[in-house]
Amino acid sequence: MHLHRIQLKRIKSLATSIPRSFFHLRVQTRAFNVHHDTISLRLASRNYLRTRKFLLMFYDTGSVLVIFGMFTAVALLVWTMVSLLSSTFLRVTAPDTSASLLKRAVEVTTRATTYSRVTHAVNPIIPGLTVPLKHLPLILLSLCISQIVHESGHAITAAIHRIPMLAAGASMTFMFPAAFVTLPSARVEELSSFDRLRVVTSGCFHNLTLWLILLAAGWSGIGQRILLVGYEDVFTRGLIVAHVEADSPLSMHLPVGSFLTTLDDLPLHSSRDAWSTYLLEPNPTVYKQGWCVDVSRLSGEHGTCCCVDTDSSTSSSSCFVSFESTIEEYCTDPVPILSKMQNRCDSSMSCLESQSCIKPREDRDILRITVNHEGAGTEDERIVLWSGPRYEVWEQVQTTHLAPRFGIIPLGLPLVFADFFQYLKLTNLSLYLFNSLPLPALDGSRLLIILLEIVFTKWSHTPSTMIDIEALRTRGSRSYERRVQQVLRTFIMIGTCTLLGSCVMLGIIEWMIV
Repeated sequence: MHLHRIQLKRIKSLATSIPRSFFHLRVQTRAFNVHHDTISLRLASRNYLRTRKFLLMFYDTGSVLVIFGMFTAVALLVWTMVSLLSSTFLRVTAPDTSASLLKRAVEVTTRATTYSRVTHAVNPIIPGLTVPLKHLPLILLSLCISQIVHESGHAITAAIHRIPMLAAGASMTFMFPAAFVTLPSARVEELSSFDRLRVVTSGCFHNLTLWLILLAAGWSGIGQRILLVGYEDVFTRGLIVAHVEADSPLSMHLPVGSFLTTLDDLPLHSSRDAWSTYLLEPNPTVYKQGWCVDVSRLSGEHGTCCCVDTDSSTSSSSCFVSFESTIEEYCTDPVPILSKMQNRCDSSMSCLESQSCIKPREDRDILRITVNHEGAGTEDERIVLWSGPRYEVWEQVQTTHLAPRFGIIPLGLPLVFADFFQYLKLTNLSLYLFNSLPLPALDGSRLLIILLEIVFTKWSHTPSTMIDIEALRTRGSRSYERRVQQVLRTFIMIGTCTLLGSCVMLGIIEWMIV
C-alpha cells in the first residue's frame, strides 16, 4: 500500500499534455521544484551571501553580453541579407558560358571557389543538404543539451530572486526537441527591471558560456589527450581512411583502414590541415617532380589539341606541359603516366634523349592519391587517380590520424566525437544569437521590452510586498511613454521578422538557382 502511494505521487508529478496535433508532443514535471526551492532558500541565507553576490555579478556580466549579442545577431542578419541579394543578383545576371570552349574548366573553378569560400554570415544546418544526413542524431543530441543548458540559466536566476519554479519539461515539434521551465509571470513582473533582465538573459548567457568553455577545451587539446588513452597518433605516417561514401567511386580503391601518404606530391604529414587545405582551397597543384615520357607518345604540341578537346568524358587524353616551360603543351593518356611512382624527373636532362619531362597542366582536375594498405614501407604503395573537382574527394572520404590501440575500439569513434563537439559548439552559439533576436516567443522580445523600459523610465522599479496588477501594467511610465514604447517595440520586431524572412526566401531562391 505504501509503495502504491509513492507510485501515485510520482504519476501526479508528471503531467503530459495531450497533443492537439500529431506533430507536437509536450511533457512536463514538477519533480525538480523541490530542488529548485532548496537552492533558492540556501542562496537567501547568510551562509551563501558571498555566493549570491558572485552570481549576481556573474549574471550582470551576462546581461551586457546578451545585449551585445542581440545587436550582433541583427547585424549578422543584415549582412546575410545583403550577401544573399548580391550573390543571387550575380547568379541571375551571369552570362551564359555554354558556348565557351573552356566551359568545364570555368565551371569547375567557380564551383570549387564557391564551396571553399562561403560569403554568407549565416549558413543554415540542413541535414541532407548542407550537412550529411547521417549527422542528424548528433545535431538533435547537441540541440537537446544546449536547450537544457539554456533553461538551467532561467531556473538558476529565478532561484536567486526567490521565484518558484512551477514546472520543467520538454517538447518536440516534428522532430525538433525543445526544453522549458515555467515561472509565475506575476512574480517575474514584480521584480525590478535589472532583476528581470538577469532572468531573461541568463539562458542565452549560459549558451555563450558553454560555447566559450568548449572553445577553450578545443584550443587546449584536452579532448585529443583523452582520446590518446585508447588511440595512437599516426600523423607522421599519414592519414587513415575512416569512412568512404558507399556510392563513391573511391570506395573500391580506398578501403577503410588504409593509409594515405600524399596528395599529388604534397606529404599529408606536412601539416595537420594538409588534407582539408589542399582539397578545399583553390591552390595550384603541387608537383615537385615531373615524369619522363617518350616523345613518341606525346601529340598536339603547343596545345593544338588540348584547347579543342577539353571534355574528359569524350576523350581519355589530358593536357600536359613541359616541366621547365608551361608554353610547351602536349596531349596524352594520363593513366599510364601518373599511376607510376617511377620515372620521375626534375628536368628533361634527367630523362633519356627520346623522352621529355612533363607534368599535368594546372587546370586539369586530376588528383594523385598515394595509398598504403599496410601503413608501413613503400613497397605496398600504389596510386589512385581521381578525375574531377578535388573538393568532392573531401566530401566522400573521411580521414583520421588516430589508430586504435586495441581491436575492439572503433576506428571512426574520434570522428563521431569531433563532429558532435563541433555541433555542440555551433548549437550553443546559434542559441545565444538566435534567442537574443527581438522576435516574438524568443528571449530577445522580452529583452527589448526591458531595455525600452529602462531607457524611457531611467529608473529601476523597487519591488513591493503588495501585488497590484493594474500598477504592474502602468508602472514607470506615463500613457504616452507606453504608447511610444509599444510602437518602437512593434517596429523593431516587424523589422527583424522581415530581415529573417528575407534571408530565408533569398536562401531558397539561391538554392533553386544553383
